[in-house]
Amino acid sequence: MKDSLSERRRPMNNLTLTKARGAPWWFGILLAGILLLAGCGTSTSSSTNTNTAAPTPTAAPAGTTSSNANVAQVKISETNDKYGFAPATLTVAKGTKVEWSNASDAPHTVTSDSGTTLASSIISPSGGTFDFTFTQPGTYTYHCTVHPYMKGTIVVTG
Repeated sequence: MKDSLSERRRPMNNLTLTKARGAPWWFGILLAGILLLAGCGTSTSSSTNTNTAAPTPTAAPAGTTSSNANVAQVKISETNDKYGFAPATLTVAKGTKVEWSNASDAPHTVTSDSGTTLASSIISPSGGTFDFTFTQPGTYTYHCTVHPYMKGTIVVTG
């Protein structure tokens, strides 16, 4: 004969105990995932190159954008599944600092086609920057070494 008190002391089924014991392991994985994701979105990178070598003169392409401010901006972004520099061509006065900011989800570089003037390190995704002050008039063509189809031009006027 079964004792009604011992029936009450036993759990209703094994599922109740399994759920209670299983909660800590999935909670730990969830917490680790949240911490990992939180750490991924907070880093930014900033590189500065002060190399002022003379440019290789080339003809400026049509459709240029001009800037007379002391700091001009070039945004690195993604449009229609393609990364690019915006504006692709920028005209600035001698002595202007140009800042490239990476608003895309991938790393990029700003590298002179001639290999002598612009040479950024990797510009981190989602907020990394690189800046360069142009002290010599001329036309500077550049590209991204990570995505070679990305091309840009800076025209510096005297």
